[in-house]
Amino acid sequence: MDEPGADGKGRRALLRALTVGGASAVAGVAMGAAIDDADASTRIPASAPGTPPGAHWRPPAGHVDVFWAVNTQQKVVALTFDDGPLPNYTPLVHDALDEAKIPATFFLVGKRVEQHARLLHGRMDRHEVGNHTWAHTNLSPLSLNTAYRSVKRAHEMIVRVTGKEPRLLRPPWGQLGGTTLQVAGRLGYDVALWSLLITDRSHPHDPKGLIDFVVDSALPGSIVLGHDAGGGRSRLTLARALPEMIKRLKTKGFEFVTVSDLIAAKAAPASRGT
Repeated sequence: MDEPGADGKGRRALLRALTVGGASAVAGVAMGAAIDDADASTRIPASAPGTPPGAHWRPPAGHVDVFWAVNTQQKVVALTFDDGPLPNYTPLVHDALDEAKIPATFFLVGKRVEQHARLLHGRMDRHEVGNHTWAHTNLSPLSLNTAYRSVKRAHEMIVRVTGKEPRLLRPPWGQLGGTTLQVAGRLGYDVALWSLLITDRSHPHDPKGLIDFVVDSALPGSIVLGHDAGGGRSRLTLARALPEMIKRLKTKGFEFVTVSDLIAAKAAPASRGT
């Protein structure tokens, strides 16, 4: 029974507040959990596990290596070009490389290889091929089967057109999430990212600034990323700047190798404690 008077009214008001507050608190916890679940579901794709369900699995090599650059004292760099082949810029890049008589690594989009195979015929002898998926798709949110099909289909087309078998995967935009590494492992790939981006989009009308940036930033063991497709005016600036960029890097004592040759040149890791 409630007590009469002001004290009784105050106590009843307090109990009502606690009851409402308690219900609100419970609702708040439930809503918070729902928000956390929703947030987690958008952050973590269903394909996220790096190992498939099951009792046993391992990639053929037992591991997948990821390279941004290599540790070496040799003044070697690897030029790489993504997203081609396309008619506007791929031939210009090949012309510059042929003139300088240096190799590069081209991370090819399988669909574009199929559409523009003629751009590669007779032009890939000194160069290395890499896999950039079938249609330049972000692999991160894809299921294992879908991601696998994208990389495998591109692999088969690259072999068919170039006669060379890619052994390096560069996932579009450098996205390593989801089943990307698992797909690489299944197909016997290592992953090649980059340590130096040719920032043509920041220098669309400034080839000298672009050249200065790359030449000043290059280090022994750098993997340098350029593009031979897309990007509009800036890609033309890159292609036209490439001969002088190569010349100045040579003047600084750099030699040009493929990514695979760069990896082979890496120094042995230092012993612990040294």
